[in-house]
Amino acid sequence: MPNECCPISPAAVVGLLTLLAGSGARAGAQLPGTLNFQNVTSSRIVETVAELASNEKEVDFGDFDNDGDLDVVIAVAQSDFGQRRNKLYRNDAGVFNEISGDPAIPGFSDTDVSRNAFLRDYDLDGWLDFIIVCDGNTGGNGGRTKLYLNRQQDGRFSHFEEVGATHLPSTGPANCAVSIDVDLDNDLDLFIGGHPNSTQNRLLLNDASGFFVDVTSTHVPTSADYTIDVAAADMNGDGKLDLLISNWSSFGGNWVYYNDNNGAGSGVGDFKYAGSTQSIGGASANENAMEPGDFDHDGDQDIYWIGHTASTGDRILRNDGNDRDNKATFTTLSILPASVTNVVSRKVTVADLNNDGRVDVLVMKEAGTSSRPTILRNTSVSGQISFVDWTPAPAFPEGSVHMGWHAAVFDTNGDGDLDIFLGGWTNDHLFENVPAVEVHEDDLRDGRLPDLFNLDPVAVVGTASKGDPDVYSIGDIVADGFIAVVLNGPDDYLLEVLDADDNLLADSDRGGPGVEEALQVTVGPGTYRVRVTVLDCAASAYDLDGNCGVGVLDLLALLAAWGPNPDHPADFNGDGVVDILDLLNLLGNWGSIVNEYILEVLAR
Repeated sequence: MPNECCPISPAAVVGLLTLLAGSGARAGAQLPGTLNFQNVTSSRIVETVAELASNEKEVDFGDFDNDGDLDVVIAVAQSDFGQRRNKLYRNDAGVFNEISGDPAIPGFSDTDVSRNAFLRDYDLDGWLDFIIVCDGNTGGNGGRTKLYLNRQQDGRFSHFEEVGATHLPSTGPANCAVSIDVDLDNDLDLFIGGHPNSTQNRLLLNDASGFFVDVTSTHVPTSADYTIDVAAADMNGDGKLDLLISNWSSFGGNWVYYNDNNGAGSGVGDFKYAGSTQSIGGASANENAMEPGDFDHDGDQDIYWIGHTASTGDRILRNDGNDRDNKATFTTLSILPASVTNVVSRKVTVADLNNDGRVDVLVMKEAGTSSRPTILRNTSVSGQISFVDWTPAPAFPEGSVHMGWHAAVFDTNGDGDLDIFLGGWTNDHLFENVPAVEVHEDDLRDGRLPDLFNLDPVAVVGTASKGDPDVYSIGDIVADGFIAVVLNGPDDYLLEVLDADDNLLADSDRGGPGVEEALQVTVGPGTYRVRVTVLDCAASAYDLDGNCGVGVLDLLALLAAWGPNPDHPADFNGDGVVDILDLLNLLGNWGSIVNEYILEVLAR
């Protein structure tokens, strides 16, 4: 039977208060992981084919040898149409060994000028094949698209056989492509953006055996485009993949091609019916691109728009839902950091780099001294899209060291997080996802953060009680740059950055308990401070009066409810009675409720 005795005596209460005087409780939070990258190229990429400068590359990945890890294929071109050789890397326990050419791929060392590469199972035999899309400057092959089928011997990968001449219709040269299941028949098709100048884009449908049929005349809008980039996503939420078409500015603007919208086409995979296209603005520079991603986590696809020139800059097109024609509507947001709005961007890759449920963006650059790749960490909350530049300087220094057009993001070593394989302007590079430098607030002398300007980000695990803020000093800013700060924890926080004179430079207070705070602020040489203030603590079952602590008032509330009292907040174990067991629970949590937070700071 439950304990239904009378409340404990006043003398016992006094004794308990004496015993508990000065005690407190720290709550260990489930804090998120931190984000950082380390260059591991020298130990994990082994190139065998010498590379020249000025390569334009598209990187794709997949497990072509079925050994459980992900390999890489790269289409290699050159900006002024010189000839380059494509590349294939086999992943051997996290080390990427280049095996381009014989015997893995006879003829793969041909001097192609290639624009896209896709590792896919085109003949549905359980082994990945690949397609290389070439432009009109290809040496000796007439600019045709090539299909390589995966061949095995004794159940193991043997080699790739080039069969494009018999399996693919002749489509002429191409500038870009996307390989997706256009008609939802469970095989991979190919949409090709024409090149050069006024060229018809084309669609090839796979017959599920690796043979393709050209359905351009019946399925693709008539065009005279010079298509620079094409991407695919379900833009209107009807379950079918639509196309994002980016054209050279002199040959038309940017478009969405809707896949059989409202059943108006001849069937799934038809983009040619009346009303199938939607203009979403003219190309603001000669070469631009669009990449889809649900940046505000609302279930529809937004667009990262690459402006290409420093005068136009990158931006976000937020998807605001469909209009009466079931087409997406967009709002242009100029919210991105200066590192991607005043330089020349090329291609972007969208992926959740820190496993927080929000997709981040990796922006590749081609702009001389400003050509470092840029990691845009997604800090959006409550539908408000925001990003901070989270690019660690040791891995991605300023200048053209890692200039390139495209990078693939995937788990290169099987450790469960996403790494970056970069197709470089010269040579290829691998960046491993690693934790930030982590310290505890107790280990910081006078609250001074370790030096971090142009170094790896620092993550501080700390605690703060309501009304007693933590202040951290950043003392090594020696040049113009920025400070990016992200704060996570269970409480409701105010995050501030101040200068040496305690003038407020930026702050973030975006919601209640558990809401991430984030900001980025431009700074010059000097000393700065980051201040963390708890505005309200996370709810605790033992904090009966809601004052961010467990104390006398909570004890008195429990004693007043003593005895049978179903559904009372002081019935912590839910047995319908407030008794000695509940009292012991409360006493075990006596004192201020102090939750751990994690503060990440990057400066460069």
